[in-house]
Amino acid sequence: MTLAESTPEKCLQNGGITVRHTPLVIIVLCSICPPLRGICQDTLAMEERDRQEDIKDWLVQKSIIKKKKQEKNNFLLILPMIASNPSAGFIFGGALSYAFKTLPSDTRVSTLSSNVSYSTKGLLNMNVKSNAFVFSERMVLNSDWRFLYNSETTYGLGTSKSNTSSININGYETSADSLGQNLSYYQIRLHQTGSWKLVRNFFAGLGLHYDYYYNIDDQALTSGDTAHSWQYQYSIFHGFDPRHYSATGFSINLLYDGRDNQVNAYRGSYANINYRINPEGLGSSKNSTLLLTEYRGYLSTGRLQHRHTLAFWLYGNFVTSGSTPYLLLPAIGYDQRQKTGRGYTFGRFRGEDMLYGESEYRFPISPNTGILGGVLFLNCTTASDRQNQVRLFSYMRVAYGGGLRIMIDKKTRTRIQIDAGIADKTLGIYFGAQETF
Repeated sequence: MTLAESTPEKCLQNGGITVRHTPLVIIVLCSICPPLRGICQDTLAMEERDRQEDIKDWLVQKSIIKKKKQEKNNFLLILPMIASNPSAGFIFGGALSYAFKTLPSDTRVSTLSSNVSYSTKGLLNMNVKSNAFVFSERMVLNSDWRFLYNSETTYGLGTSKSNTSSININGYETSADSLGQNLSYYQIRLHQTGSWKLVRNFFAGLGLHYDYYYNIDDQALTSGDTAHSWQYQYSIFHGFDPRHYSATGFSINLLYDGRDNQVNAYRGSYANINYRINPEGLGSSKNSTLLLTEYRGYLSTGRLQHRHTLAFWLYGNFVTSGSTPYLLLPAIGYDQRQKTGRGYTFGRFRGEDMLYGESEYRFPISPNTGILGGVLFLNCTTASDRQNQVRLFSYMRVAYGGGLRIMIDKKTRTRIQIDAGIADKTLGIYFGAQETF
């Protein structure tokens, strides 16, 4: 019996919790710690005496570019995207990241990201995601719009199944996995929430959500193995057509955002509660409700170039009533920015209930300029499978790793991300802009 596969009953000793629960317990306890106000106040005073630099400053010092007379309150970054997938073939495209202030007087930084990719086997991915503060920061708009012809490997529900050895790039598998089942499908997603400011840092509002999956091609079904197709068996059991299904509804949203910067926070916290209702009367295949909860906390010490930051992320997604389509079930990599689960592939773990925790230590590498930084991270995932009586915390899956950060725009604190994540027999490589959370 391996540590990750032991059951709760075998792990309870003298009323205590064994090491198997340690990663998620540490993340949960640390994430609810309040910010260190005294340290933050000292840091604010220090920042006025320190000078953060970025790649542009280095290029100016080397006389490669000329210094601009006035710095802008926005930053646009476009990166190429290259990957390979057994089902998709060679994937190529581009990713855009834009950090900006809607008004010069705004104190909060809004973000917009988008990517477009195409594969040699005809797969297409187009998406736009945003977190924008508008109307003099009295309203925050969150968007998640996608059109995909996608292919992914699915492993059923819960976190009980072990991995086979594999490597992934930005969550996409680079080799075939004998334990997984390939699904290709079209997806249209239109998620839009708007929350109005109630009091300082608190917002509340409503959202509209539309998800439609169609032309679902299940590899297990194609081979005639309906008895072992996880997507097919789940769909039939819950009354869905395994070839297409939809979920349309609205949500109630509560939001707290006390971060000092929305791109790369040094201090403060963020919390979000979203309760989504998908009635059949609005076009959903089945009635259902989902609850999403999220918390992020940041603690920093030291001067700007010598800054050390501890960041904590707790993310929960739960089906609270009714039945949700298989491809809409909570899963790692299914959050708005597709950042959960570093070390594993998209959709590796899913279930009617999912709880994810991550902690990250961010430290300086070039203390004189602050341009280069590093991170170390630890994450933990648990997911349920109600039909087979697998509950949350019955099985835990851990990943860990580290990476490099390069400050490319000090005004918005935008950094390039290069990470490696190690999970159960898997290695994940990640490239991007902005922080993971």
